[in-house]
Amino acid sequence: MEEKRMNSTINKSLVNDVAVVGVGGAGTNIAFNFEKLGYTTIHINSSTQDESAISGAKTIRHLKGFNGCAGNRQLAEQAIAKNMDIIDEISALKESIIYIIFSSAGGTGSGVAPALAEMLAEETDKTICCIVVLPDKSEDYDFHVNSYKCCQELLNIEGLGSVMFLDNNADNKQNINFYCANMLHAFLTNNSVSEYGNVDEQEKRTMIATSGNFVLSVLKADKVSDASVIERLTTKNIFAPLQKDNRCEYIGIINATGKKINKAEIINIVGTPIRTFEGFGSTNAITVIAGLSYPFDHINSIKDIAKQKHDERENAIKAAPTMTLDDIDFGEKVSKNIETDKKANKKPSRRDRLKELQS
Repeated sequence: MEEKRMNSTINKSLVNDVAVVGVGGAGTNIAFNFEKLGYTTIHINSSTQDESAISGAKTIRHLKGFNGCAGNRQLAEQAIAKNMDIIDEISALKESIIYIIFSSAGGTGSGVAPALAEMLAEETDKTICCIVVLPDKSEDYDFHVNSYKCCQELLNIEGLGSVMFLDNNADNKQNINFYCANMLHAFLTNNSVSEYGNVDEQEKRTMIATSGNFVLSVLKADKVSDASVIERLTTKNIFAPLQKDNRCEYIGIINATGKKINKAEIINIVGTPIRTFEGFGSTNAITVIAGLSYPFDHINSIKDIAKQKHDERENAIKAAPTMTLDDIDFGEKVSKNIETDKKANKKPSRRDRLKELQS
């Protein structure tokens, strides 16, 4: 089927209703990409050095009384507890969709962001979504422990919307940050209209607000095939590997002009959705899967890496010989005796001799 393109006025209402909150070094770096695309953005950090990395950012909120959290999630939670005015500021934003972006591995992001997300979900009617960075295999033991515990917290937050899990194993961090912001932006700003069907604003809001893992692909029209779309959703992407349990709530397909994606192929991979929202006439082909299970297998692999690194440390400590420093006489007593002898042989002063005469 060859769809017809229809002229339309760009509808930016959804983009104008999205705000972005970056937390910690990784989160603020990704959020800065969104700020450059025109989104209302707040950057939260405890480290002035991290803040200097986003020079030119408009709204930086420093966690007063702190200068870094040194990977300590508990310290980060204390930091947000002592800076509750920041939460009040975010609650008061006019936008109804809030994306909280952070690394699950560091201190500030993984400690502040879950508390922030839970409070906003409890206290506001806003749709609260997260973009979570997961550590690569080479990162330190403490990063993997933090990440696992942070994901545990996210899983238990009631009322949380969609969550995107970015995998630092997939590419270098700068590329991941850039692709994340630009792919989500492409989805939010897409305004393609066709007589054969459209993915409208409410359908996008439904997918964004659906609890669970959220992944998407964006392909230029000349790169589109069923195989390339599947590849971008499952392997060749910036996301954590999908949980293979066929749980899926919604599929969104915005077809590029002249290229119709076979939704049956996607369903075969991700599972049967409640509904597929399908549109046509786009410049790029955009595919969204919402309401997936969290990537439990991958998160458990993070736990396994943490355990392996913990055991390596413990075994190294146990295997190390007990080291002591021998007691060696370096002649201190001799020196002291010499000094004593010098005093003993010293000629008495006149004062001392006169004292003797007084007795």
